[in-house]
Amino acid sequence: EGDDGHWTEEAKLEGHSDWVRDTAWAPCLGSARQTIASCGQDRKVIIWSQRDGGSWVPKILHSFEDVVWHVSWSVSGNILAVSGGDNKVSLWKESLDEQWNCISDVSKGSSAQG
Repeated sequence: EGDDGHWTEEAKLEGHSDWVRDTAWAPCLGSARQTIASCGQDRKVIIWSQRDGGSWVPKILHSFEDVVWHVSWSVSGNILAVSGGDNKVSLWKESLDEQWNCISDVSKGSSAQG
């Protein structure tokens, strides 16, 4: 919020080709990096990262089989839950080399470990 009481746009994050259905800001535990996850009608989850106040950098986490409805970070901000129209919930974790890996994929009525 600015001095005049009005909000100002700080950045416009453009990466989805259809409606954005959800966004989630990851908890920041002492890191110089800010992270936002977004998901949408285009079946994509995008991870947006900003280091030390620089520009936001998008990285496509995954393209899913159906619309993605929700993204939610764990309390520590290191695991992302993703759910969508395919009736699945998947859990994703970033590796030390900054690659995102599915660590669990659960369908309605069954479970599988990734």
